[in-house]
Amino acid sequence: MVNSTRIHFNHELLRLQEDVLRLGALARTAVARATQALLQCDPDLAHEVVAADSSINELRFDVEAECYALLAMEQPVAGDMRRIVSMLTVTNDLERIGDHGKKIAKISLRMSETPRWIPSACSAPSGESGALVGAVQGALPWGDVQRMCDLSLSMLDQALHSLATDDVVEARAVCAADDQVDALYKQMFNIALTYMLESTRAISAGTYQIQVGHELERVADRATNIAERLIYATTGELLDLNV
Repeated sequence: MVNSTRIHFNHELLRLQEDVLRLGALARTAVARATQALLQCDPDLAHEVVAADSSINELRFDVEAECYALLAMEQPVAGDMRRIVSMLTVTNDLERIGDHGKKIAKISLRMSETPRWIPSACSAPSGESGALVGAVQGALPWGDVQRMCDLSLSMLDQALHSLATDDVVEARAVCAADDQVDALYKQMFNIALTYMLESTRAISAGTYQIQVGHELERVADRATNIAERLIYATTGELLDLNV
């Protein structure tokens, strides 16, 4: 009887982990697609990201319900308790990562309504405004946005992999990588601010770029949170490695 109960509980834990990883995949996709929509000036894709956020929210609530059911019915202790509680925290971080993707998509939509005085990967529109945008091509690289996205999503991938494999070493590596994202965000902020101070034309797009950088920096922070929770679930250590 004990063995069958434990087998059932392990099965439920495995299903919980699979659902958390599925939530992670949806959140990752939101950020990646939102950044793509921004850099490629694709409002249709941005709208898709915004609409897909409801699916992320629904899955988040389903996973939470699974956690509460396991806590109430199984009354786990020790490592099992830590794992379930950690999954609750991770679920919140993943839902918030999806929100960061949605915010980037919304920024992309707002940017499509105004001229881009700081150039992006977009081709300049035709007419007088196109010539004006084209005149500043190369002034400020939006490539830093793609690099921040790549670094943040790489951290998220590592965090989710460590969660799937209980790899504490990999989780610690995620936390160590956060400094790279912070440094890139600081660089992006300083460059955008410089152009905004030099020309009022750059204020709108420069502000948008800083906002996008902030959202991506938060994705990296939440990846670190997930890694910290894996360490706690596995070792019982409550650590703050995002310093």
